[in-house]
Amino acid sequence: MDMQPCDQAAYLSMLWHRLAAQHIALGCACAMSGVTVTLEDFERDIADHFLERSEREGMTEVIDFLLLRGPLAIQPQPVRDILQRLSDGEASSAVADWLLPRMSRTLQSYAELHGPALAAPLLGGSKAWRGAYRGEV
Repeated sequence: MDMQPCDQAAYLSMLWHRLAAQHIALGCACAMSGVTVTLEDFERDIADHFLERSEREGMTEVIDFLLLRGPLAIQPQPVRDILQRLSDGEASSAVADWLLPRMSRTLQSYAELHGPALAAPLLGGSKAWRGAYRGEV
């Protein structure tokens, strides 16, 4: 993806918005009766993964950026917030250069497993999305 950091973050933000509300299957249907799980339910886990990696790699500027709004445990939608701040240009180039490739790989992996093909239109309603589900583009 050859984009400027703000454009890449905006694209990932739209992709996450689309994926986050989508139901995903976990385990056997008989064991999960009545339980609905969305990717949004894993949002803090995803953000925590980036925090843990940045701590392990000693990326203090990234750590400060991730915790700017307080501990991840109290942030209501940390992935959306991180992507919004990146797309608004609020991150230094060092932070954007570290976060964007990792977030891109993570969100594209979720899209490949649980969503439409990456080439599917981000907008256009359920018909456009359904028509391009996974490998059908």
